Amino acid sequence: MINTDRSTLYRLDILNQQQMRVNYQQSTKKKIDDGSDDSVVYSQQLFLEDKLNVYNGLKTQINNTTAQNDVSDSTLAGIKDLLDTIKKEIIKGRNDTNDDISRKSIATQIEGAKENLYTMVNERVQDEYIFSGSETNKQAFTQDANGKVSYNGNTTLRKSAVEIDSYRDRGVTGLDIMSYTTTAGVSGQPLSFKEGERIIDDNGREWKLNDAQTVLVEYDEDGKSTKNFIEVKTTGESPDKVHEITSLPTNEDGSEKTFTAKHNTFDAIDDAIKALKSNDGDAMSLALESLNNAWNAANTAHGELGARNATFEAAEERITTKTTHFDVLAIQNNDADLTKVAIESQQLQLIYTSLYSSISKASKLSLVNYLS
Repeated sequence: MINTDRSTLYRLDILNQQQMRVNYQQSTKKKIDDGSDDSVVYSQQLFLEDKLNVYNGLKTQINNTTAQNDVSDSTLAGIKDLLDTIKKEIIKGRNDTNDDISRKSIATQIEGAKENLYTMVNERVQDEYIFSGSETNKQAFTQDANGKVSYNGNTTLRKSAVEIDSYRDRGVTGLDIMSYTTTAGVSGQPLSFKEGERIIDDNGREWKLNDAQTVLVEYDEDGKSTKNFIEVKTTGESPDKVHEITSLPTNEDGSEKTFTAKHNTFDAIDDAIKALKSNDGDAMSLALESLNNAWNAANTAHGELGARNATFEAAEERITTKTTHFDVLAIQNNDADLTKVAIESQQLQLIYTSLYSSISKASKLSLVNYLS
């Protein structure tokens, strides 16, 4: 018998590999199973899948940010409504037709509104305080035993990704929504501010009084004190102390810097309550003016929030488009041509039939048959 086993088995092994590839393409509708099938298709697929993973991750981050932005937007709208309600109650309290009892009743209503405000400014989403600046694990506002509410976060906004290596500020801080500017000054000018007011420069850094209240110390974005300070002269007694700065400094490069004094909106609400309870008409008028400023500050912050939210909404649309694009490319790159695969399958069947026929004929050969 003529020995053709080696060449026949080699041919059969090649056919089996081709048949396995065709079966895989028919069952999965994909071109390749691993990189050795087609290195070009495999490399392109790795690139496209990497892009998809990156943009799907970005989309998830943006969706989470959008969820927080939506809560911030609705909460800030509610804060403005409450401030507007407080203003209306003060106007009602100023009316001469109200007596002491009526004004105290109005004060009680405003106290309830203040508590509602305190709850709203400490809103949380996904275990993060949305108005604490970048310190989202820290409660935005705290209240002491006397009912005084203070901002506990920082002046720096958190950033979220909108594209690869591109980030934007998100949200607003509690200082933005619950404080208003009482006075401002630029380098070389004097500045005076009242007890409890906070000083912020145009770089977003806060300047805090030392314990002796003799200097303002600059604090960086991480809440750490720097070497920079401004001398301060303090006059009067608490709670009516006044702090005065003779000349505001410049930036380190000598350029002009702006400083603003921020008054706590909760303090203005406390002043309104006190005025109503003490039946002080002039103090009510001052409180109303303060609450008008507070509402304007909250409204400005709401507008800034809307602009930032629009940035993330546009980014979400852009990322969704890119994700769809890369998804289509990935499918097209590794999508098997089923018509071509069907033709290859038929061709392989014919080759198998021919090969097995040859094997069958060869197996019948013998020396006796050959000689005869």
